[in-house]
Order: sequence, then C-alpha cells, then structure tokens
Amino acid sequence: MSNTILIANGPSREELFDGLRLFTEKRVVNFIIEDNGRQMTLPAIMQGISPEDGSGQCWNINFLVDTKIFLNLNLTPDIRSKANKKGILAIKVKAYYSTKLRRGAINCEIE
Repeated sequence: MSNTILIANGPSREELFDGLRLFTEKRVVNFIIEDNGRQMTLPAIMQGISPEDGSGQCWNINFLVDTKIFLNLNLTPDIRSKANKKGILAIKVKAYYSTKLRRGAINCEIE
C-alpha cells in the first residue's frame, strides 16, 4: 500500500483548465489511475492549477475526489482512517500532472 497513486492517462490541458473554469458547475475531469495493478477512472472536480516548471506542460493540481471512491483505493491504513474520520463528502487531493505525457502522480496525504 502507498500514499501515491499513478495517473496512467488523463485530460488534455484544455480539459484541465475547463474543469477549473467551470468549478461552480462541478464539472468532472476524469483521470485514469493505476491502483494495485488495476486501472480505474477517478472523477475529480478541479480546484487549482499552478505551473510546475515553466514549460507550460507540467502542473501542480488540486482537486476534490468523492470520499467513497477515495476509500476504494489501495491506500495505507492511516490515510484510510483519516478519510473515514473526517465525515466529509469529498477529499482534497494534490497531484503532479504532465499534459504532454498525460501522466502524473497523486499524493494522497490527508491533513
């Protein structure tokens, strides 16, 4: 089990920014993630995007994930227990993402 989940495929740059622009409409942006040897769709609602390296292709992103979906992932027990105790409907997640490669990594730390 890990606190990092790999993004195997994801949205284009335009889809990312559209998701952020349409945040109030709760526009869903889908990421295909690899978790414990299986691929699954992770629907996310964008909250923030900032450039990672100045290339215009690598981003630090923040988004919300439904807590029920989050708890189905293969995460360490301490992360799972924090998500359960929060009693909230969505978990805030941070990730690094490359729109050129359409790959990245999600950091599943919960404060």
